[in-house]
Amino acid sequence: MISIEDLILAPLYLFVIIGIAHLVKSNNINQHPEYKYFVKGLWFKIIGVIAFVSIYLFYYGGGDTVTYFLGAKALGNLLLHDFSKGFAVLFNTNSYENSLSSFNYETGVPPWHYFYNKNTFLICRLSAPIYLLGCKSFLITSILTSVFSYIGIWKFYRLVNILYPGNSKIFAYIILFMPSLIFWGGGIMKDSYMLGATCWITYSFYHVLITRKKIFWNFCFLILNVVMILNCKPYILISLIPGFLIWVNNSYLKNIKNSIVRVLVFPALILIFIGSGVLIFNSISGSMGVYGSIDGAIKKAQITQDDLLREWHYGGNNYKLDRIDGSISGLLSSAPLAIFTAFFRPLPWEIGSPTMVVSAIENTILILFVLYYLIRIGPFRFFRITFNDPFLVYCLVFSLFFAFGVGIAGTNFGALVRYKIPLMPFFFSFIYIVRKKTYLQL
Repeated sequence: MISIEDLILAPLYLFVIIGIAHLVKSNNINQHPEYKYFVKGLWFKIIGVIAFVSIYLFYYGGGDTVTYFLGAKALGNLLLHDFSKGFAVLFNTNSYENSLSSFNYETGVPPWHYFYNKNTFLICRLSAPIYLLGCKSFLITSILTSVFSYIGIWKFYRLVNILYPGNSKIFAYIILFMPSLIFWGGGIMKDSYMLGATCWITYSFYHVLITRKKIFWNFCFLILNVVMILNCKPYILISLIPGFLIWVNNSYLKNIKNSIVRVLVFPALILIFIGSGVLIFNSISGSMGVYGSIDGAIKKAQITQDDLLREWHYGGNNYKLDRIDGSISGLLSSAPLAIFTAFFRPLPWEIGSPTMVVSAIENTILILFVLYYLIRIGPFRFFRITFNDPFLVYCLVFSLFFAFGVGIAGTNFGALVRYKIPLMPFFFSFIYIVRKKTYLQL
């Protein structure tokens, strides 16, 4: 997968990428001091994706990232060979040309089990233009994909610095330099795209609906990232919507200075935002496939759980939760353990492969911090600080919903360490900000 040409071209691409990054930094650092970490964060991201590619090629001998690349390669070649057919496949149109039969020996044929799964093949569609931009190189396509993911992560980093200035160094460590985000958030994988999209959506949402500034471009990127998530991992959007509604509601309430008016307005705002949530969900449920209904979501979780138990494909690093029995009560009874699992596992004694070591270390640090602060400041003060800050409530609500979904459906630690990365910048930031606010009040 990596040739001599790749090793020659890669330094040239890196020179251009880092050169552009330095230009972006120099144009913004006077107004935004946190840009001093922009180039460093990008370097860490690139080093992470090189490590990711190396481990998948030389340790695992292949894997999903290679299969995604083969799909992107076939589609990229089709765009060059017959643009009308390539266009139909790229944008998933209703044309008869959007078919596996459009590919041939010259273009290569994408793996059929990926092509017929629209959520999975979306990654090939997104990666095909990057494949062409990267001179058809697996290594360079992986690097460019990690750069795309980094843009979204940087947007979230910018947001927390806007909301909580003076903490750029710590935020850099828990967002830009977090080992799991650097490693699993790079490469041609669903996880890379979803991590970047989730972070970018949050930044755009803040500017469109909270500050109502720079609305046009932020609205465009908000829609693009929503569409991306909707067509790849709709359950992420389901996890985001409750937090978004609470964030907007609380932000508007905090802007009302008169406490009597705030009490009077509160019920009306609750009804408005609950109605908005139902309306939003109903309008997009048709695009969510199995996630468009509770029964469908439960069924999908059962399928995912059974799939991840296949040791021949995912390895034997399984964890035990109650099997999903198809009932809502069964799901809710498993919620505490599922959420704990997504947040804090694998623990050190549950390490089953070298790639899980870093995740176990991060989880151990996180659980010790959480326990320390809950004991030191008490749960009541902890949650009082949280619920007085709309952004913290958003981070917590999203993290809980997402952790529940990932923890309940997964049964394999190898998959879990990848699936959970979209919640990590939110939950780690949440814990640090609560800690910081606690010390300021002592």
